[in-house]
Amino acid sequence: MEKKDMTLIGIAIVICVIICVLSPYIASGDPDGLEKSAEDSGLPEDFSVEEINGIPEAIFPDYAFANDPDNQALQIVALVIGAIVTLVVGFGVAYIVKSRN
Repeated sequence: MEKKDMTLIGIAIVICVIICVLSPYIASGDPDGLEKSAEDSGLPEDFSVEEINGIPEAIFPDYAFANDPDNQALQIVALVIGAIVTLVVGFGVAYIVKSRN
């Protein structure tokens, strides 16, 4: 890999980490999406997915870690780990595709 490519990859990684660190602070505290759709469809607030269609309870119900959704340090760590895993998988797939050609 050329030095120019490595510089570009390094800059992309830094940008990913910056976005991961800032996103808990700039994300909406009341986002539209799944909960809004559930409200619009008339589901009660305390409904259980198991009651509706037999799907088991989620590992992290209500998209929160533990009982403290305001724990921003844990959210930042999870975002950074997710970004790193995604980048590693992307590089792995690119390497496999490149080696086949």
